[in-house]
Amino acid sequence: MSFVDLVREPEIHVRLRSGGKIGKSGDGASFVIEGAGGGALPIGPHAPEFEAANARLAAGAPLARLRDTVMAEAGAFRAAAYVLWLQRLCAWGLIELPLMDDAGERAVVLPQQVSFTPALAPEAPAAEAALDRFACLRRDGGAWLLESPLVGARLRFDDLAALDAPVVRRALDAAGFLDTAPRGEERRTALAQWEFHDLQLHAHHRVGWHYDPIGAMFPFIGEIDPPPAARAPWPGERIPLARAPNDLGREPFVSVLERRRSERFYDESRPISLRDLGALLDRAARIRSFEDVQVSNFMGRTGPFEITRRPYPNGGASYELEIYPIVDRCDGLESGFYHYDPAEHELARITGRTPEVERVVAEAKTSTAGMADPQIVLAIAARFSRVMWKYKAISYGTILRNTGALYQTLYLAATELGLSPCGIGTGDSALFAHVTGLDPVVEGTVGDFILGGPPRPS
Repeated sequence: MSFVDLVREPEIHVRLRSGGKIGKSGDGASFVIEGAGGGALPIGPHAPEFEAANARLAAGAPLARLRDTVMAEAGAFRAAAYVLWLQRLCAWGLIELPLMDDAGERAVVLPQQVSFTPALAPEAPAAEAALDRFACLRRDGGAWLLESPLVGARLRFDDLAALDAPVVRRALDAAGFLDTAPRGEERRTALAQWEFHDLQLHAHHRVGWHYDPIGAMFPFIGEIDPPPAARAPWPGERIPLARAPNDLGREPFVSVLERRRSERFYDESRPISLRDLGALLDRAARIRSFEDVQVSNFMGRTGPFEITRRPYPNGGASYELEIYPIVDRCDGLESGFYHYDPAEHELARITGRTPEVERVVAEAKTSTAGMADPQIVLAIAARFSRVMWKYKAISYGTILRNTGALYQTLYLAATELGLSPCGIGTGDSALFAHVTGLDPVVEGTVGDFILGGPPRPS
């Protein structure tokens, strides 16, 4: 079904998206969408014969009535042009589609993909037909929002009872929101392996699956101060760290790449040392410089944003990641829980050896199927707002990408220094919050990396 076919669906109305208003450009040559923030988006040449239909579009009407309004003024050719123009607005995410019955508006379909057009199943599905397991129902402002990464639209409604209305159930069935949606064998097999949260995250972090603002939008300029580029120092004992040896180039880079691997068995006669740890953190994570930049957003607001330069790449130079060494055995450093200060190249001691420290090390060992006896666990935490202050829709995915970049840098630096690195896939964020006292939505772990001294001779 195409957008044009909506002329045969009187129960589906067409309406300009909430918050927008169609007006004319300053020179009168174009139609524009006037936003609440004062901006104006050109949407096509001005046509006087569209004005009456546009007045109805603001409140919503069946597509056939909008078409007929233009036809009465300018004939069938211009009426067809108007329908195609509305189709283009829908593809741009500027149109919403109320579902109507005798009781009035039941819900509103919000297209999220260029190819999506709402339709109604011939009849309401059976009562036992339920929402698909990937469907997500949540609050958005004062309304309910139903969405699924498998459907190219969202459904907005005020009352949960709307889900029982026949016109809404017919729309849900036609769109693919229900567990009765037809799927081929290959698709069924693939979806059986996807978990709900993984598919939601994947779809929302890529362009093409939704019309939400995405990318470096700087939405909080003028409302929330940006977090500083460097974390406030932890109180307590400070332990200076040695710098890495100034002998870069002693081994070809390609050789380091070839030797890089996850090492889980160590030469126990030569545990990692404080000097080794300092050299690794110097190579991989030390702040090289600070810089203040001016940033701006789509509303024309500007403000300062402090950035840093460090050895590993990071999306937008946010550098939200913090490294917390949890030490079991390290020559020259007591067992305990530490924070790495990348500006001063120092460790701050948070706690000594506690049951929680022992538990972190034990869980890291478990994550390697019991093969490794980690000498140090690097808990990698994120100050989430460093990224979320800048980006929309992709913040958490960006943090995970940055974590992967730090992993690889730690791997290569550890390999070059003759140490034993191993990234691990699990870690206890609740335990980290308990030990540090940090609110896990403000700063929490997103990765863990274990270290040992030189690899065990083969």
